[in-house]
Order: sequence, then structure tokens, then C-alpha cells
Amino acid sequence: MLSRVDDLAPGLLIAVPQMEDPNFSRSVVLLIEHSDAGAMGIVFNRPSEVPLSEIGEEQGLRVHPEAGRAFIGGPVSPERGFLLHRRADVPDSIKVHDGLFLSVSTDSLKPLLAGDPGAYRLCLGYAGWGPGQLEREVIVGGWLTGKVSTERIFDTPAEKVWDAAIRDLGIDPAFLVPSGGPQ
Repeated sequence: MLSRVDDLAPGLLIAVPQMEDPNFSRSVVLLIEHSDAGAMGIVFNRPSEVPLSEIGEEQGLRVHPEAGRAFIGGPVSPERGFLLHRRADVPDSIKVHDGLFLSVSTDSLKPLLAGDPGAYRLCLGYAGWGPGQLEREVIVGGWLTGKVSTERIFDTPAEKVWDAAIRDLGIDPAFLVPSGGPQ
């Protein structure tokens, strides 16, 4: 019987360098839900090839001219959008943590796409774990766990999020890479 891993959500999951699943290589996941029924999270540091302007055009919405790309939120339901954002005034928002909200409705998309691109991340898809699966992965060392950080989600460039999240734990990422492995 595995010991229980408690209080993971809301929190961050940081993939260890040895993570073999290409969906999660050097990924940082915002864990939204964690219970005996399983877990659900959103990867927020993997930019996709999909421009936000294209999504806005498909939905008939105005998009801020400096908007970048959507993110790959995970391998499950990549056709669904999950909006991580800072704005409490956006309709249909669920507070995840102080200064961090989640929205999944198209009503939420309109004000966010038109507004400050630094105030949100649109993530396509999510990561899901069955009952006990995430606990086992954490216990065997597949993930490091950390506290929610709006700075990492919104203010850190995507290519630096993984490294910064590990450093937030007081760990030098170079010490996690096996000798002779890629850096």
C-alpha cells in the first residue's frame, strides 16, 4: 500500500529530467484538482503552433495585436480550451489561488483575448490521472511538487519556466540531470 500524497492541488508538478513521456518532458503543470477519484492539471509552459489570432478569428473575437500563441495544456481533449488568468472580473471564472483564475467558457475568452496578453494563458487540453496514479508517480520520483506561482505562470518566459520552478524549490536543475545525459 502506498502512502497518501496530500495537498497537491492547487500546486505545481514539475517533471524530472528523466520523464520519458514526451507529453511532459520538462513540463510544469498547474494541478487544479486532486482527490481519491484522480487528478487534473494544465501544462502552462509548452507553447503550441496555434496563434491566438487564429483562435480569435474562428470565434469571431477581437484579439490584442501583441497576443502570441496558445499553449499545449496536456494530451487529453486538446480541442478544449482552458484559460488561466489574473482577472477576477471575467465571467465564469473559478478562483484557483490568490490572483489566479480558471475559465473554460467562450464568454471568458472575449475579454481576455482583447486584453493584456500577459494576463492570461490559453491552454489547449489538459493532463489527467486516474485514482492513485499521480500519487504513485510522485512517490517514485517522476514529479517534483511546488507551490502555485502566478509569477511562473504569467511573468516567466515559457522556455524558462521549468528551470525557474525547480530553482524555486532550492534545487539547481543541473544536479537533477544524470551524468552523461543531455542538459
